[in-house]
Order: sequence, then structure tokens, then C-alpha cells
Amino acid sequence: MKDSELIQLYKPYESTKAFYNQIQKSKLLNRNTKSIIDIGTGIGSNLQYFSKKNKTIKFLGLDYQSDRIKFGRKINKNSNISLKRFNILKSVKNFSGKFDGLICIHTLCCFKKIDLVIKNFCLIKPKWIAINSLFFEGPLDVLIHIRDHDNPKLKDNNPNSDFNIFSLSNLEKMFQKYGYKIVIKKPFFPKKKIKKPPKNVRGSYTIKTEMNKNTTFSGPVFLPWYFIIAKKKEI
Repeated sequence: MKDSELIQLYKPYESTKAFYNQIQKSKLLNRNTKSIIDIGTGIGSNLQYFSKKNKTIKFLGLDYQSDRIKFGRKINKNSNISLKRFNILKSVKNFSGKFDGLICIHTLCCFKKIDLVIKNFCLIKPKWIAINSLFFEGPLDVLIHIRDHDNPKLKDNNPNSDFNIFSLSNLEKMFQKYGYKIVIKKPFFPKKKIKKPPKNVRGSYTIKTEMNKNTTFSGPVFLPWYFIIAKKKEI
């Protein structure tokens, strides 16, 4: 398992807390919310944080990596969380119409293309979709792959080495096509400074820039994190 996933079990990221607060502020979590699906759940670290604050909501976490799902099931002690191995690029008809909300945290940036991913999000037919990922306001996608020379086990085809940035304007068009509308698109900057990892190894840190006093980088790469919330259009 990645150390960052294990750490989040007892020390959630500031971004996870802020993302949750944005969802709550948007009044998406209420007495009518019965079930939420998490795409790219890993070992379920983020769901632990969400579920502890919403014990009456049923959470299902999906991930394509069986080792993470197996480990997540062993450490998961919250009765309102279940984890399942599933590739979101496959048919989602078995999940369609069963969830009030869909969340996707730090996962979308691992795909080379998101057309099918967003289509399947929408085909699940949740009332709302909340995404925490990397975006650019203009009509450009930027594909970034990290090659770590100190970690030869991390192969070039490993999606966990991707920091892909996708076009917000194109995302809006995709949601529009499948009956959803973006209602929140908010850039995220940490409130507290994050120290740079030693020896320039991989890991997020912040520096002061013209954009914000805590602009997030990983190695040489600027990470434009955004919180996106889309709602299903009323027919």
C-alpha cells in the first residue's frame, strides 16, 4: 500500500476535509441522502472520513486494484462502508440508479482520457457528482507522467504516476451531453504551508506564487487542484 493512503486513515489530508466541507456546504448531504459511491477508492481512506461523519449513509467504494480492496476490507471497521473491485471503464448498468451521490477523489488525473469515465459516472445516474482532481480553465488537456529513477518498480504504464490535467470547458460539455450541469468549480489551495520533501523526492509541497501563497507542486509540476460539483438536470 502507499504510505499516503495509510496515513490518511488517522490523519486525513487537508484537501479531503475541504472537499467534504464543500459538499456539505452545497447541501448535498442531508436526510434524503441514503447512498454514495466512491470511484477509485483505493483502500477506502477517504470513505473512512466521510462515513464517520455520516453514519446513516451507505458508502460503496470501487477500485480496479484487488490488493487495495482486500486490504481495505481488513482494516475497514465502519459498518456503513463496503468495498468492491471494479473497473470504471466497464459497464456500470448494475450500479445505475442506486446512488444519491458520486465522489471521485484524486483519481480522475490518473486517466489518459476521461470521456468514457465521465460517461459512466453519468450512467450511474446519481443526483450529484463531486470530483477532486486537476483541471485547467481553457480548452486544453495536459498529460503528465512521472518517471521515478529511484523506484524502478514504478513502470511507465502505471497510472499512479500520472498527474493529468483536463480541460474544464470540455468537462462542462461532456456533462451537458449526459444531462448534468456543473454548479461548482472551485480551485483548491491549502490553508497551511506543506514542506518540500527531502532530496527532491516525489511528494506534494507548497510555495508562494502570484496565484496563491500556498500553491501546490509535486517535484517540478504545478498541481491545479479543483473541486467540481455537477448536478443532474431536472427533466
